[in-house]
Amino acid sequence: MKGIYVLALVAVVACASQSGPNAPAGTVVARTDRNIISDAEIQAVPSSNLYDLISKLRPNFLRSRGPMSLSSGSSANEYAAVYVDGRAYGDIGSLRSLVSTQVSEVRYYDASTAASKFGVINGNGVIEVIIKQ
Repeated sequence: MKGIYVLALVAVVACASQSGPNAPAGTVVARTDRNIISDAEIQAVPSSNLYDLISKLRPNFLRSRGPMSLSSGSSANEYAAVYVDGRAYGDIGSLRSLVSTQVSEVRYYDASTAASKFGVINGNGVIEVIIKQ
């Protein structure tokens, strides 16, 4: 009877060590945050600029969030603002001027988080870029 408990314990531990439904035993698969593009992901995907890289890895970062107000005639504020190392950098098109291999992390902040961290003018979110030091 004691052998059955040991066998059951071994089976539970073996199943718990897998990180995904198809992961081989003993394999640890890194979980990714859908709002962060890590340095490892950036290095793994070849691209000429950061806009192209984001469009391959997290295209939802680049989508329009709609106008901030009904009276707004400009479409520029329909997209997330871009910040580099905590400072305002430009609109979504400014990502084309950044070389992806010089970036260590890209993080997307939704509207409420962006407004509290970067100010209420960023009501459509923020894409924050961290440059390698």
